[in-house]
This record gives sequence, structure tokens and C-alpha cells, in this order.
Amino acid sequence: MKHSLHLLSLVLSLATVPALAQTNIRVNPLTSLVGVHMLDVDFKLTDNATLGPTLSYINFSDDGYDVTGYSAGIRANIYLNGEVFTQGWYVAPRLQYLSLKVEDTIGLNAAEGSAGALDGGALIGYQWMWENFNINLGAGVTYIASERIKVKDDFGNEETYSGYSGVAVPIEFTVGWKF
Repeated sequence: MKHSLHLLSLVLSLATVPALAQTNIRVNPLTSLVGVHMLDVDFKLTDNATLGPTLSYINFSDDGYDVTGYSAGIRANIYLNGEVFTQGWYVAPRLQYLSLKVEDTIGLNAAEGSAGALDGGALIGYQWMWENFNINLGAGVTYIASERIKVKDDFGNEETYSGYSGVAVPIEFTVGWKF
């Protein structure tokens, strides 16, 4: 919850910058419910395209594991109807880096592991726009190339596992506000 408040304060402070007059700030409220806080900022680049950062902070626990991490990347939105921040279809190529750390918090021999991954692909989606409020819904294909996963336990034993490299299908649901 604390991180959600920090994210909200960042969004509100960005809204007061006059240079952001052609900007859309979007979050994914559904992933925030499970500890993955996502923020996309779209800056108008041309009449039919935006470019901006895509960021996330990950922090959740599940079945004795604590997961923390972040991702940072860049994304473009190309609006197929020819005008940014209007209702219609868009294509969104993206590239991002993801870093994760997982800790086993159960048992006598606790362990932790970490890995990074590069993720590149594209989404296709539809944006509904009401004045400034908007909703994006989309899906796509991405290729993930992960580093090897290094795991170390409390006794100093270290093992390395192959990371995931392959195709994934991202789904997007965001709500946003255009300035």
C-alpha cells in the first residue's frame, strides 16, 4: 500500500508540470492488487505516436516465498486512427529490463535467488477515451531472454539454473488520465 501511495504522489506531481500538456499517465489497477505496481507515461511524439517509460515495482509473498523486483523500459504507441489520445486501435512496440529476487522464508535452510531478463515485443489494443479519462485493453507477443538464475542457501551452497527464454503473451488493462 505504501508503494501505491508513492506512485500516486508521483502521478499527481507530474500532472502539475506544464510541459506535460500532451501526456497520458496510465496504471494497471488489477496487478496492483497482487503486488505488481505498473506505471506507463505516454508523451506525444507526433500526431499519431507517443513514446515514454514503462516502469513497475514488484513486491508480494506467496506460499512461503517473498518476491521483489522492478522493471524499466520504453514503449511507443502508434495510433491507427491517426491521432494520439483518441478512441481507437493502437500498436505498442516495447523493450524492458526486469530484475527479480526471490527468498524462501520457510524451512531450516532458507534460500534466495535472483535473475534479470530482457523483454521485447509488441501489443495491439483498443483505447477508450472520455475527455481525459481513458482505458486501454490489449494483448500481444513478447520474447523474454532471462539470465541464469543463481540460488544461494543459508549454508553458503550455491546453484545455478537455466533461466526462461521464450515467447510470452502479455495482456494489458490500464486506466489513465490525459493532461
